[in-house]
Amino acid sequence: MIRLIGTVTLALLAPAALAQTADQPAPWANKFFLPDIAQNPRQDAPPVIVKDFGTVPHGTLCVHRFTVTNIYDVPVQVIAVRRSCGCLQAYPPEKVLQPTESADFIVSMDTGQFKGENARIIYVTFRGVLDQTEFQDTAVLRVQANSRTDVQLNPGRIDFGTVAQGGRVEPQTVTVEYSGRRRDWRVVGVVPPAGPIDVDVKNLGGGFLGTKYQVSVALKPDAPAGPVAEVVSLRTNDPSAPVVQVNVTGTVQAPVTLSTDVARFGKVKVGQTATLRVLVRGTGGTPFVVQKVEEDADGVSVETFPGANPVQVVTVKFRPTRPGAVRKDVRLQASLGGGISATIRVEGEGEGEPQMP
Repeated sequence: MIRLIGTVTLALLAPAALAQTADQPAPWANKFFLPDIAQNPRQDAPPVIVKDFGTVPHGTLCVHRFTVTNIYDVPVQVIAVRRSCGCLQAYPPEKVLQPTESADFIVSMDTGQFKGENARIIYVTFRGVLDQTEFQDTAVLRVQANSRTDVQLNPGRIDFGTVAQGGRVEPQTVTVEYSGRRRDWRVVGVVPPAGPIDVDVKNLGGGFLGTKYQVSVALKPDAPAGPVAEVVSLRTNDPSAPVVQVNVTGTVQAPVTLSTDVARFGKVKVGQTATLRVLVRGTGGTPFVVQKVEEDADGVSVETFPGANPVQVVTVKFRPTRPGAVRKDVRLQASLGGGISATIRVEGEGEGEPQMP
């Protein structure tokens, strides 16, 4: 049995399930993929998690980012992924998910490998340990799309790869080609993207085979660090398929990265000090220094080395001044210009009586 976070309610551990019948319960691991599970952890697990990419041009590489959240009070980890089709790929989080922690789980479907409607399954097995007892369960994801052959996308997506944050990135393009029966088929608009991208659509004209458009996507200079997973939606005048979607992917790499972005201290007695060392790396190999963070009212501080190096070791300290939980973000400022910084979350709990001044 495992306990939901913040409750004493117990949840029965079902065996790993690769398929369900009417007599079998839905996999409790499916709950990790529900978008509102952190706010409502008691909701029932659905029998399957469904991602429907809808009708897309043939050749589109469809990409979706799930957020998986550990709602139990023990660490869990993805230990196996099985796909029912070579058109599917899955990229699970590599780290162990601590209680309340979330991470990205990315899936993709290559519609260039099939025509028409297609629905396939990804099985994701999670494992955890409670009181030296191992438990596991398998989530079931159904990924589906309709690969439309009269509209083709070349290449199947826009991929910026890994780029430096704040650097200049050349725009990337794809060609959308219509070869159906509508002689007046055209793109009539673009749904403004919410992410850090700019989109330009150019009509390349018609020909014997149909109509072509070029879609150009530029990454904004102020794009935040982290994965890029956006969708450009082109509105068309075709009532049977009024939207053509273009997936945009990539990774914006921060000038500095941390060996861990969460410093967990657990329970520390009031007045005592716990420490944790964190590596701060500059991605470009340029020497830098990290500014010291003075101790605050919660007893959190950061010690740094004054000399410039491409890799810095900083010591995060937690010296609680009163009982109670502490959760806060601490910004580490690096001397690389442009206000470069990284954020580390500090979590701990003070135990005992508050110290007298």
